[in-house]
Amino acid sequence: MGCCGLCCALCCCGAICDKANVKTEYARVPYAGLFFLSILLAVILRNNQTSFGFALFGDIELEACGSDCQSDQAVFRVCLAMTLFFAANFLAVVALPASAAVDFHSGYFGWKFLVFIPLLVGMFFIEQDRMDEFAMAARVFSILFLVIQAVAIIDTAYRVHYWMVDKEQAGWDIANLSVSTALYVASIISIGFMFSWFTEGGPCHVQKFILSTVLLIPIFYTAFAITSVVEHGSLFVSATITAYGVYVTFGALSSDPSETCNSFIDSSRSADTWEIVLGIAFVAISITYIAYNMGESSSNIFGKQGDEEEDEKNAVAGASVPDSKDPESEGDNGGGGVVAKGTGLSDEELDKQKINAVIFHLLMTLASMYTCMLLTRWTSLVPVVIIV
Repeated sequence: MGCCGLCCALCCCGAICDKANVKTEYARVPYAGLFFLSILLAVILRNNQTSFGFALFGDIELEACGSDCQSDQAVFRVCLAMTLFFAANFLAVVALPASAAVDFHSGYFGWKFLVFIPLLVGMFFIEQDRMDEFAMAARVFSILFLVIQAVAIIDTAYRVHYWMVDKEQAGWDIANLSVSTALYVASIISIGFMFSWFTEGGPCHVQKFILSTVLLIPIFYTAFAITSVVEHGSLFVSATITAYGVYVTFGALSSDPSETCNSFIDSSRSADTWEIVLGIAFVAISITYIAYNMGESSSNIFGKQGDEEEDEKNAVAGASVPDSKDPESEGDNGGGGVVAKGTGLSDEELDKQKINAVIFHLLMTLASMYTCMLLTRWTSLVPVVIIV
């Protein structure tokens, strides 16, 4: 019943957002809804221990993949469908001209979701070996998403830091320092607990090396951050990325299948619920933050590009210059280039929106793979029971 409800939700979402395009800034919402519903479906199917099949007529049944589609295998199939769906959108947006790419990205949701449903069903007719190959690929590409996620966290930390600094009030400076100190203290205490959890059962040399590295490296970049060596150094940012590194380390070490060096391994594995929920929350926040800020300008995440810096200089220089009455400038949409027919946007703006759409679908593709690893604990442990 839960699977049927999710499919109905997808259909309704598709019916509401059919061919008619939505505003570009809101075009990511249906994709995010599909992503969320697919994760929910993966969690439900992961805890489902019955065989997958369809009743055709009377006693005649069509069995998809039986027990091979249970537990982690069910998650692989849902995540592979998401990966292929967003990868197809990525390739389509890359191949189409700017105007058509923006139109495709922000419309045709009804058709897209109608294509996704049979794609999802078809995944359950693929043999297990192919799914294992996808899991191997997802494990590799998930590392790339973790790097992008770290960049988003650093950018967010800088924004919060400068927001507090710009207040120019002693209270906010104290708050900045207090939060930074609390993050450092929490990180050090967590590392101490992890030494107890992951190194006391045996030699565990790899675990000791990882934890020692996570403890020592922040000391160096924090020292640089509070000196004049780094121009934009910030104690708050250093503390934030230190805490994030500790969280990622815990997730990695707790996924180790060795009972000797992992005290979290037990028969039920039900205690992982909070970690999985927190991990999914990180994914959702990272995707939302990166995608929506990429819609403003590339400088939000990856720094100002040359043309953006030139635009800012021209804007400042032209602020005091009277508007030109030259008729030749009337068709360039305020200096933004030639306006594309039927869009109201200049070619330059369309190109920027296309780039943003490409990045968004690439992120969603990587996030689908990372979610697969998150729900299956990187496919290295005994089955996990996820309580919802």
